[in-house]
Amino acid sequence: MRWFCLLLISALALAACSLLPPLDPMTSKSLTVQPATDTAKTLTVKGGMVFYSDPSQAHGIRFPPGTYALEAEDNDYWYFRSPTPLEFRDFQNGAVTSAKDVPGGIMIPRTFTKSLQNLVAGAGYTDGESPGTRNMVWKLGGEFRHLEGTEWTKSF
Repeated sequence: MRWFCLLLISALALAACSLLPPLDPMTSKSLTVQPATDTAKTLTVKGGMVFYSDPSQAHGIRFPPGTYALEAEDNDYWYFRSPTPLEFRDFQNGAVTSAKDVPGGIMIPRTFTKSLQNLVAGAGYTDGESPGTRNMVWKLGGEFRHLEGTEWTKSF
């Protein structure tokens, strides 16, 4: 009977997740940061990673390959600076309609528990208005977390 209850609860939880609206990755959230305390931490993107806003692929972000150095942190995230600018693209009928390269990087949660609370497994960020701020601009969902070990790795 106990196994049946666990199975039923699991099935209901999965069904509830399917009722949630899809994650809209594009955002604009200013966050206050301080300089990193452990600059030896790195994140490496192997061949470049591309994420799209939705199945129509109207908007995209590319994280270029290379070693991303820990530059800042806050209570929830570590901020790893990309060695080259992030690439933002807008598309219409498969053609690029807008392109901009912006300095920034990848932010990842300090703990996975906080990631679950915020529903953000990671995010793209750009520089804020001041040296002590960063702008979360692209939320990364579970797909990003699943790519760890194959498309990206961390040194710690």
